[in-house]
Amino acid sequence: MITPGELRHVLRGPRPDEQAAGVGLVSVTLRAEAPDTVLGRSREVLATVLRAPAQSWPTTADWAGLLPAWFVTACADEPTDQEQHEWLQRWRSLDGAGRSRAEAEKRWTLSSWLSWLEPVERDWFWWDATIDGNKGRVLLELPGWPAPVGALLWLLRAAGADSIESPDL
Repeated sequence: MITPGELRHVLRGPRPDEQAAGVGLVSVTLRAEAPDTVLGRSREVLATVLRAPAQSWPTTADWAGLLPAWFVTACADEPTDQEQHEWLQRWRSLDGAGRSRAEAEKRWTLSSWLSWLEPVERDWFWWDATIDGNKGRVLLELPGWPAPVGALLWLLRAAGADSIESPDL
């Protein structure tokens, strides 16, 4: 369930007197040449998603026209069954660190990303974001633990983050 104040948080941040709910806040740190651009692009995409009607969630084809072109282009094409099989075979041949690296480097398809942004699937909510030099920091409100935040990490990567760290996750 998307929190009512999330769009305000994305666009302006929380009010000074607001308190996070759930299990609290976790921090995701990104590095980029222009973290303000990464955060601005991420906000643009997320604001578009948050404005969509939850009762009539758009189709992937509709989203391709609603979301910024740079984000749609950054997403991978839908793989064929053969491509999916080959990737899985390569992944299985790797050790644990290699698997983690391969998963982190893999581009998400638009349909996969959107499936994790559907209101009933969301387990994280944008709370605030700040910039310090070449670092950006996104605070997420989590209703429970653990929380799958891969869709946010892909959004940050697609928006231009060079690296992403989150010791809390």
